[in-house]
Amino acid sequence: MTLAEGLNLANPANTLILAAGQYLQGSGTLVLDKAGLTIRGAGTGQTILAPSSSPVCVGVSVEASNITIEALTLDGANVDAAAGGCTEVALLLGNSEADGLNLRNLEFLGTNAPPMNGSVDLPAADAANVIQLTGLNRATLTDLTVTDANQNGILLTNANGDFSVQDSRFVNSGSRAIFLQDVEGTVNLSDNNVEGALNEGIYLRDVTGTVIIDQNTVQDIRYKPTLAGGSGIEGGIVHTNTRGTVNTRLTNNLVDIDPNGTTLALTGEALLDIDGMEVNMFDTAVGKALVEGNTLRNTDDDGIDSDTNGTAQLDIIIRGNTLSEIQDRSISFVSAGNGTVRGLIEGNTITGPTTLNPSPDVDADGIGIRPRQDSTMNITVRNNTVTNPGRKGIDINMNRGDGSSGPVNNATAFFRFEGNTVSNAGQRALDIQLEDTSRATGVMVNNTVNGANGDGIRVRSGAGAGAETNQLFVGLFDNSVTGATTAADAGIFVRAQNDSRLCARIVENSSDNSGGVGLDYFLRSQQNAVLELFGITTPIPAANPSPALTAALAAQGNTGRNANFPSRVQNNSVQVPSTNCTFPNNTFAPTLPQ
Repeated sequence: MTLAEGLNLANPANTLILAAGQYLQGSGTLVLDKAGLTIRGAGTGQTILAPSSSPVCVGVSVEASNITIEALTLDGANVDAAAGGCTEVALLLGNSEADGLNLRNLEFLGTNAPPMNGSVDLPAADAANVIQLTGLNRATLTDLTVTDANQNGILLTNANGDFSVQDSRFVNSGSRAIFLQDVEGTVNLSDNNVEGALNEGIYLRDVTGTVIIDQNTVQDIRYKPTLAGGSGIEGGIVHTNTRGTVNTRLTNNLVDIDPNGTTLALTGEALLDIDGMEVNMFDTAVGKALVEGNTLRNTDDDGIDSDTNGTAQLDIIIRGNTLSEIQDRSISFVSAGNGTVRGLIEGNTITGPTTLNPSPDVDADGIGIRPRQDSTMNITVRNNTVTNPGRKGIDINMNRGDGSSGPVNNATAFFRFEGNTVSNAGQRALDIQLEDTSRATGVMVNNTVNGANGDGIRVRSGAGAGAETNQLFVGLFDNSVTGATTAADAGIFVRAQNDSRLCARIVENSSDNSGGVGLDYFLRSQQNAVLELFGITTPIPAANPSPALTAALAAQGNTGRNANFPSRVQNNSVQVPSTNCTFPNNTFAPTLPQ
């Protein structure tokens, strides 16, 4: 009995068992249109379904609900848009009538040639997806092997319900291995392995509801920009929403963008646009996200990247991740537009790159935080270990972005840096900078800095070239700075410029940099800036050294390399506290993620 005859005789909910062998589908598509039907082969590589030598647009079309296909191989050698008149090209296609589809223990064979150096290119617009599902309410995909997909390994769009992809393998995908767009419901992507994909390994766009992305391995993600210059969201695992509400968990994944140390994107562009992992909320999206226990390495762009814009809201926890060999920021955290972000970056272990990429487009910071435009950010950064960052260890830079040509920064930030350890930073270890009309209130508490090739801790207002009426209210408590090198201005450096205001409380810090930088503490106020210091009753004039500043700091429990530790006041006098200033104490805390 032929396969066609068996399908004709089968009733809904029957099981059709296929013995080992190759089953050709003639010159057309194999249509499965009986609800509840199960097709079971003898095993992958033993039972093979394949179109005949004539090209077809679709290999298998699922046109009834609750169909199960298991234990066989689907060969896509003759699935090709060259058949003519194709509106969809896929090895397996299912639309809304395929609700409840169950695929398990299957092998799919595409025809995408493995790339050679210099050969990576975007797939043709009509290249075949391996599994293409649209409009379903439920699908379960388990134990699949997808090899050489010409386009996406799995494409799921315009769906609403429960969907899972688990325990599956994707090798050499011509585009994304797993791509979900416009999906609402419960999504579980777990224990999958992606080896080789273009621009993203796992990509979710406008996927709302509940998303679990757990224990996946994503490696060897290649980059080819679109004609418009790339989407700007490439990464090993990416979840980007522009609308709706989502609760996302990205946990225990391994992302290794370039595991072999060679770029397969040698098409004239540097491999600078692939992050390890991204969670983005744009436009009107609302999100909660947990990014925990992941391992990320070998990226030329950011390790973990989170961006917001528009009126988006995001509550995100980035905790307990291990990041290494990241050329740009290991953790990048950006808010723009006029949305609200609440973030906790906690307990991550970051090791800077062994060799720095000389490109000017990368900033090898450990943790880089960028509140911009009219956004409001609450950010707590605590108990992280940052070792050998190529540039800064942990910093907040409230600049314009886009090379200082972006919109004016009028953001508001509330921050707490607590219990972090930064060793051997290529520049400053802990750094806060404000530009334009931005405002920030925050504290640094009990951080340990050693061996910065720049200031151990710097806080700075008026750093830009715009209106520079920003205000920074900051408290430094119980921090320890040692080993700041001669490239630094000071172990602890407080600087106000232009027309800005900086209000500082400095209590019980230790800045001991014997044999390195000449100053333990340096306060500088320039142009029309105002720098006010908590605890003084008379202004401290410019002097180098400044015994008056040393005495004032010592009265607040600060110490240096010796009893008369070196300090300096430059340009304007340091002012007595006024009613224009707020001096946060050591219990100050931003609003944590919900």
